[in-house]
Amino acid sequence: MTGAGNLREVIEMQTREEGDDGYGNPVSGDWATFWSAPARIQILRGTETVMAGRLGGTQTVAITMRWQPEFATMNSAWRAKNGRTGEVYNIRSIEPDERRAFVNILTETGVAS
Repeated sequence: MTGAGNLREVIEMQTREEGDDGYGNPVSGDWATFWSAPARIQILRGTETVMAGRLGGTQTVAITMRWQPEFATMNSAWRAKNGRTGEVYNIRSIEPDERRAFVNILTETGVAS
């Protein structure tokens, strides 16, 4: 069970800003923080692969946060960023608990968003 004392990190929820290319076409802009909240970060597992002679590593990370109404509008196009360390997490799934008290966000680091 996650309690308030376990929410020691500050996570910023970010999505890309939508812009206009001057001809009426939408273009993706930079990442912008829309809201932030306390969270618990738990590293689940890590993997390393060698592709084209380069070593690449990924980690699967679970982020637990209190339920916010903003979660209803989020999807895997968003990303999470640790406000203290600057580490970026690519969101893979968002799973609220049965009472909507907390939400578990399954993320990955070390991969392109």
